[in-house]
Amino acid sequence: MRRWQKGISYLGILAWIGAGGLIIKVAAAIGPAYYDYYTIDKIIVSLFRDGRGNSVADFKRGLENRFQINNIREKKADDFQYSFADKKLTVIVDYEVRKKFVGNLDVVMHFKKTYGSELKADY
Repeated sequence: MRRWQKGISYLGILAWIGAGGLIIKVAAAIGPAYYDYYTIDKIIVSLFRDGRGNSVADFKRGLENRFQINNIREKKADDFQYSFADKKLTVIVDYEVRKKFVGNLDVVMHFKKTYGSELKADY
C-alpha cells in the first residue's frame, strides 16, 4: 500500500513567507501616512468642537500647536485651504503622500476631506 505525503512543501512554506513579507512591507509603507491622516482628521474635528473656528488665524494657530504635540512633521497648517464666510469656517484637506515601496516603485496615497462648522458667535 502506498503512503501519500501530508503537509506543506518547502515551496508552499516559501510562498507563505513571501506573502507575509509583502503584507508587512505594504503596511510599513502606507501605515504611517494613514495614521497621520487619521490624527489630522481628529485634530480638526476637535478644534471645531472646542470652538477654535472664530477666525482662520486662530484655527491655524491651534492646528500648529496640536501638530507639534502629536508629532506630525510632514504637514503644516498652511498646507490646507481655508475660507471664512457667513460666520462659517471651511477647511479643505487635500494632499498626496508618496512613499518608496520597492526599487523604482512608489506608493501614492491621496487624502481629501472638507470640514465645515456653523459658528455661533455674535458680531
